[in-house]
Amino acid sequence: MLLDELAIIIMNERESGRLTDVPPVLYRRVQEHIIRLQEQVLACRDPFSDQAQTLIDEVMAIREKKHDIFKFRVEKVVSLALTHVQDEVTNRDEMKRMLPEEREMYDGILRELEKGKAALFGQAGRGVPSEATPPGDMAPAAAGITRAVRPPGGSMVLVRILSDMEPFMGVDGRVYELKAEDVVTLPEKNAGVLIDRNIALNIMPEK
Repeated sequence: MLLDELAIIIMNERESGRLTDVPPVLYRRVQEHIIRLQEQVLACRDPFSDQAQTLIDEVMAIREKKHDIFKFRVEKVVSLALTHVQDEVTNRDEMKRMLPEEREMYDGILRELEKGKAALFGQAGRGVPSEATPPGDMAPAAAGITRAVRPPGGSMVLVRILSDMEPFMGVDGRVYELKAEDVVTLPEKNAGVLIDRNIALNIMPEK
């Protein structure tokens, strides 16, 4: 029953701090079901009958659950966009769980946040220096997260980490905490060492 399925989705979204897997056609299925119920209501000879009222109650319950799912998921989509702008972190696992419409929403929110951040912090061309992260700041990269950092005057290499490793400090002064399957940009010198030791794989696209 659709109501039971929606209730399970709501419970999972409420209990998880991350986006959960939902059917790609979830909202379309819900809307199609509502339309069918509305047609059944209209087909009732007596719109005030118990049958009609039961159908109307089901429509209202499904709409309420649909809005609850939207509320829980859109809060997480907005949070992911904020995290990307604030910490320059993209969680690839959660991106995969976004519905196409949610991904479009995420991209739009991210564009506006980046634009606002550039206007507030950048002030390009106005003689006001942009804010820079102190080179000694921590830059941990959790599993499934990509972080791009650029050492002053240095080049970066995009790598995939092949095995878990102990935290280390890069030549850019940042501390990296990497796990297997992380995809991250590292200073060229650090990346070279890891690649030579078969700890990382260079996945930079060829020019």
